[in-house]
Amino acid sequence: MDFYDTPERRLDPRIAAEGLREQAASCRRLAAVARTRAGRTSIEALGDHFDEQARKLDPSSQRR
Repeated sequence: MDFYDTPERRLDPRIAAEGLREQAASCRRLAAVARTRAGRTSIEALGDHFDEQARKLDPSSQRR
C-alpha cells in the first residue's frame, strides 16, 4: 500500500475529489497533444467525467 492509497485517504471525499481533479487536468494536458480530433474529444470527455465525479464527492471543491 503506498502513501496515496491509505484507508484514511480513501474515506476523505475532499482528498478523493482532489485526486479526480488531478486526473481530469492530466487528461486535458494529454488531449492538447492528441494526434486526432477523435482522440482529443475522447480524452476531454474522460476529463469531464473525472470532474463530474469530483463534484459528486465534494461539491465545495469545484475549481473555477
